[in-house]
Amino acid sequence: MGGDVSLLPHTLAHYSALGVETFHIVRHAADRQDPALGRSASVMADFGLEFDSVHIGPWDEDLNAKLIRGLMLRHPDDWWVVADLDEFHVYDRALADVVELCEKNGYDYVTGAFLDRVSEDGRLTAVEPVERRSLWDQYPMAGLLTHSLLKGRTTKVTIARGCVELDYGQHRAWTGQAAPIEDLCAQVHHFKWTASVRDRLEERAEAYSSGKWKLLHNSVVGESEAFLQYLGDHDGRIDVRDSRFAFFACAADYSKYPDWPDAAERIWSAYRSGDAAARDRRAARKRGEVV
Repeated sequence: MGGDVSLLPHTLAHYSALGVETFHIVRHAADRQDPALGRSASVMADFGLEFDSVHIGPWDEDLNAKLIRGLMLRHPDDWWVVADLDEFHVYDRALADVVELCEKNGYDYVTGAFLDRVSEDGRLTAVEPVERRSLWDQYPMAGLLTHSLLKGRTTKVTIARGCVELDYGQHRAWTGQAAPIEDLCAQVHHFKWTASVRDRLEERAEAYSSGKWKLLHNSVVGESEAFLQYLGDHDGRIDVRDSRFAFFACAADYSKYPDWPDAAERIWSAYRSGDAAARDRRAARKRGEVV
């Protein structure tokens, strides 16, 4: 997690209720003087937790993957729920049953895709405290904003054995056997679109463009700039009536979003063959073969 502390209590409450047994959360900050460091540690303490570690420095594009990889390798045979702070996994069964199905069938990880969550009228509203109102009520609309507007990759690996190597952003896995979507398909409810998102994306675009943060894929800047341009063109809010985004009122119930998991299958189908070829090339390079 980074500097926006508002989602943290909601995230911890969600994954505690989901059945996560042990938390390994890494805190990132640009420097030790960040006043949000103390606030976030206090939230963790309210749940009886401490950060696994605190990383100080620039938010390079490959940093997230390196930090997660280091954590997972500590327990390579365990099952890890892998999520950014604003990603809330929802399944069609209990988490223990998800793991049981994977172990029974020899699956090493589970995939899913984003459902972007926004407020009822598309305004970028501040996150209310967890004791006041649930996040699902604050942002009742679920849709395909990132996929349709930003053309960003919204596939995700949500649960994996510690030995599975994940790509940047957990969008795909380099190793292991995936559970087929027809057997298991996670919804990743994406609570990014809050009052702080404009400032966060402006900082991201500037830091990557200037070289302050290491950039590997130019699309990262393009996605941020595209959303900022969209806000400027739409009076600072998201048009929840735009049919491109397929927004529907949707609580935390897996069955409530129409056309799921077919929507996730359509998203994954755009990447599946390319991912397989990339995995083969990567494996060949590791074997020392010329590709």
